Amino acid sequence: MRVAGVAHKLNAQISREFYSSNLYLQLSDWCAAHRLNGSALFLRHQAQENVTQMMRVFDFMKHAGAMPVVRMGETPSSKCSSLEEIYVQMLEDCQLRLKTLARLANDAEGADDQETLTFLRELVEMQQEEGLLVHTLLEEVRRANKAGLGMEQTDKSLMTLFSPELH
Repeated sequence: MRVAGVAHKLNAQISREFYSSNLYLQLSDWCAAHRLNGSALFLRHQAQENVTQMMRVFDFMKHAGAMPVVRMGETPSSKCSSLEEIYVQMLEDCQLRLKTLARLANDAEGADDQETLTFLRELVEMQQEEGLLVHTLLEEVRRANKAGLGMEQTDKSLMTLFSPELH
């Protein structure tokens, strides 16, 4: 890794992925408590994806000779009262991680660190795909709300949209 600042920011990204994983587990717990089992399963899957992403960054840093550090940051606090709020929180989290990754990619490009830049571009692409899926789910929840469907009905209809992601 050419620039120590990039390594520091990658460590911050590791912590961000850990935070997101914890957030998604909390949201999953809320869904399970409200019998929204499809969304609960989806959120647990996304939490695992965040852990996997965290490990990708960790492994990349080790390979590049940097010292990865996982910091226990703030504990997410999520208060929800609807399925829409769940997916809004997810989308906001996805967008935040995408912005962070894009800034990191710009830093790597500015430092002419092609290896890190290539790695970060892959992460940005995966994050964009996740954001697109969450945005689609949120729009579906909003359509269902307008149609007067209950949360349980909406949750069941979402299964067809994210089911392939769970396999």
